[in-house]
Formats: sequence, structure tokens, C-alpha cells
Amino acid sequence: MFIIQTEINQKTMTALARMTRKTLRRGRSGPVRMLAWFIVALELFLTTVYIRAGEGGWLVNVLLACIMLACILGEDHVNGAVGLRQVLQASRSVNASFKEDGYVHRTQAGESWWPYRQIRAIVESRDYFAFLLDRTHGQIYDKNGFSWGNSDEFRDFIQRKTGLKIQQVR
Repeated sequence: MFIIQTEINQKTMTALARMTRKTLRRGRSGPVRMLAWFIVALELFLTTVYIRAGEGGWLVNVLLACIMLACILGEDHVNGAVGLRQVLQASRSVNASFKEDGYVHRTQAGESWWPYRQIRAIVESRDYFAFLLDRTHGQIYDKNGFSWGNSDEFRDFIQRKTGLKIQQVR
């Protein structure tokens, strides 16, 4: 049995958004991000053309490139903030117990039981484990929150229970 205590906050939700983007949503968000980087490069190229030609209007291109760059770099933070708004205040402190037949989430708002077969992907980062249930739903667990067991034993346990390979994300 494993017990993990996790506080759901902006940092954890940003990590969950990043893990989802890099795994389940990779096929959908990859081309969009590539297009966004192309637009940034195009806007910067047009800026240099305007400046070398001595034309005005180059500032608009710089602003558009900066806005697009902020969208690319802030995507996970924004998605995490939106996700955090959907989590009830009473559900932001999660105590998860992992047993042989499933796992239980306990919060101030209530208790819910989950079978391991509902997990679609398991993702691990330096600080967190995440269970991705679909493209828009996931559960995240802090590696420093183990009160029973440790992350190495948990990694082996969860792979055995789900039959899924853990995907590593930086």
C-alpha cells in the first residue's frame, strides 16, 4: 500500500498541463506550436526587412512576435490556471491511498474510488507522477508527499497494476 499527500496549486496544475501536452495531446498541439514558432520567426524576419528598408511599422511586427512568443511559453501556465479554477477549494488537498484493487482519493469534499484500468497514461517528472485519464482529465501526485512507501517502489507497483510504461517528461 502507498499513501501520497498532494496539495493542488498553480505549480502542480502547470506540471499536469505540461505532462498532458507532451504526451496525450502531443499529436494535436505539436503542429500548432510549430506554426506558432514559424509565425514568430516570420515576424522577426519582417521586422529586419522593415528596419533595413528604413520603413515604419516594424514595431507592430515586434509586438506580434512578442505576443505569439508569450502564448507559446505561457501555454502550460495558462492551462494550469484554468484547470485550477475548476478544482473546488475543498478538493485541493488530496490524500491518495493505492491498494491492490484500486486507489482512493480523500479530500475535504469527499472520497472517490478509482480502478487502475481507467488510467490511460502514466507520466513522471522530476517532482510528480501523473495519471492521465483522457486528454482533459488527469490526477497528479507529489513525489515528496509519500507518507507510506517511496517513489521507486510506487513506480514498480503502478506499472505492474496498470500494465502501462511510465513516460518520462522534463
